Amino acid sequence: MHLNKKGMTLIELMIVVAILGILAGIAIPTYLGVQKKGKRTEYITNLNIIRLLEEKERAETGLYAAGANTAALMAALPDFKPGDPSSTTPGSDGYLYYDYLVNVGATGQTFTIQATGKAGTFDAGQTYCLNQDNEADCSAP
Repeated sequence: MHLNKKGMTLIELMIVVAILGILAGIAIPTYLGVQKKGKRTEYITNLNIIRLLEEKERAETGLYAAGANTAALMAALPDFKPGDPSSTTPGSDGYLYYDYLVNVGATGQTFTIQATGKAGTFDAGQTYCLNQDNEADCSAP
């Protein structure tokens, strides 16, 4: 007599669930790390754009332009268009994960750009800086 087995045993099912759990335990943290790294490209790109626009401003006027926040910086450097500084919904079109500002030295010949992570984001309160010499220096100009 030939037995016709259909389906899976409990052991086989537990092995499959364990394998899926292991794969998820590896994949989810990796995905979150890649997502965080992708969002950090925003500040890296914008710090470099602001630095280049500041050099352009100094070449045209002899002084660097200051900006107390992202909106003021966009007014001072019209070519700086990072997104919508008033957008409050992370992930929405135009949302910025960082606030930007430029501190200019008393002589107008030095500057420090700061990108600070917005509250409620993965980088909340974290500050990244760049100065006129393209150095990651957060000290005041």
